[in-house]
Amino acid sequence: MNKVKNESYYKILGTTANIGQARIEEKYLEALEKHPLETDPEGHTKVQEAYEVLKDPEKRAAYDETRKNGKKSSGHNTKKTDTVGSTKAEKDNISGTETNEIKQPDEAEQLIIDAKNAMDNGDNQTAFEIYKKLNKLVPDSGEIKFKLLKLASLNNDVNEMEKVFSEIIPLTISDEEQQVIYALKADIYQDHGYLDKAIETYEYILKKFPEQATMFGPALAHLYAHTKQPDKALHLMEQSQPTENEDIKTTTAFYLNWIDTIIILENWPALSKVLSKFKKHLKKITDEDTLTNLKDELMEQYMYFHKGALFQEAEIYIGLADTVTNKNDNDIKQAYNETKKQARLQKEINKLSREINIHQLIYYKAYEWFYTGKVAAARVIAVINELPTYIRQQLEDDKESYAAGILQLKKKYPFIYKTYQNQWDSLFEQLTVGLSREERRNLRKKK
Repeated sequence: MNKVKNESYYKILGTTANIGQARIEEKYLEALEKHPLETDPEGHTKVQEAYEVLKDPEKRAAYDETRKNGKKSSGHNTKKTDTVGSTKAEKDNISGTETNEIKQPDEAEQLIIDAKNAMDNGDNQTAFEIYKKLNKLVPDSGEIKFKLLKLASLNNDVNEMEKVFSEIIPLTISDEEQQVIYALKADIYQDHGYLDKAIETYEYILKKFPEQATMFGPALAHLYAHTKQPDKALHLMEQSQPTENEDIKTTTAFYLNWIDTIIILENWPALSKVLSKFKKHLKKITDEDTLTNLKDELMEQYMYFHKGALFQEAEIYIGLADTVTNKNDNDIKQAYNETKKQARLQKEINKLSREINIHQLIYYKAYEWFYTGKVAAARVIAVINELPTYIRQQLEDDKESYAAGILQLKKKYPFIYKTYQNQWDSLFEQLTVGLSREERRNLRKKK
């Protein structure tokens, strides 16, 4: 028992001594879920004991003082707590006032169990109604309101979501807490497809806390990008750039988000300036753990895009990883050089797809050779089958034009030609079988 009594009440509730008074109830309810009476009676008693002290500002202050001075709590401060942790038989002897104090948590506890059962059965509407009762029973609980918020979002009930948010905001005790709540609101709207509401919320955050533009601007820019508002997205990122006084972590996250926004918009001309600024920032990072974590994050992004055969995007991240390691990692350097080639080739093939002066089958053959083995075979077949069969047959039958297309490719797209030179040369020989030397020379003049 001594070990139990000496354990920090804050630790029992899963928090620290810095927690705001308004959030004590929230942590208490979380702890109750982790230590139910039926399966963990000892832990349950400890949670009740901790809560009875910490929920009362005067008792909490006295408790904090005894912790600070390294003394045990006096009998005056712990008598009521010991009573709360007693058996049911002892509870029956408590005065009427004390009985009311402990019935409320018991009732809330049962409602939490009922709500959980409803959610386990997929009945979110019933769970929502139960949490509405809990909200009336414990009106100052942020945890209950968050549960209500989650359930309202699952039920796609925007009006209830707005109502719950209006109840949560008064519980916040600092600008930082408000910012977290509003950001959570925007994220929930976004997750459930209410992009206009998410945009509206982030715009409000930036209006109310303009000094936090570096923190919240990227999220709004992403929403602008996803809702086809490219000018707004790029302008916001320009206006939200971090200052010299911004911390390393926030600045790093900002630039990564800026790059992500450019990728979403496919506005490649804007990329070089951002990369230049980011690389200048990277030189200021000297902490090895920070650099290692950043390298891992960059490599994760690189592998994601590389796996999807998005080499232009992959090149960005492997290039940054190469910068972070000061070009001393041979594996990263090799991957970077290879990805640069793949990205260049991919861009050339994309350009070839829009070429109107080269035989149409040249593009489809280049596409097939490049993507085979890099993406699912079904994807390659789907692209090749874009051409109706009868048109493909006509194009294949015009062997001289097809062969002339290879010669044009060699001249206008030398990188594509050299990459698959053996295949192109072999195809050219097949197409020109039976042609005289003069007829072959004339192919260069054929359009």
